[in-house]
Amino acid sequence: MLEEEKPFQIEVMPKVKGLWCNFLVYILYLGLTLTPFGVGVFFWWYLHSIWIGFLFFLFALIISIVIISKMRINSIPFSQREMNYSTMAVVKWYVGKNICI
Repeated sequence: MLEEEKPFQIEVMPKVKGLWCNFLVYILYLGLTLTPFGVGVFFWWYLHSIWIGFLFFLFALIISIVIISKMRINSIPFSQREMNYSTMAVVKWYVGKNICI
């Protein structure tokens, strides 16, 4: 027997409700976006070299992008991964599907 193909359906972004879940969304978002800047400034100040600070900023930025992509893979459905999502949207998907169910 042939299986019937399901029509393409877009899954709606889960609603994040509650004070602690919203707090977690903003903490993750701010951590992922501001940590590379903090790391770069810290190493610039600590080692007195703008180039080393810039390299640590780029390294922290790459790590942040990898974490965001892993969160995107773990939370957004396969059929919707090609759509463009902001970092805040990816964090909301992640928290809504994996943490605050």
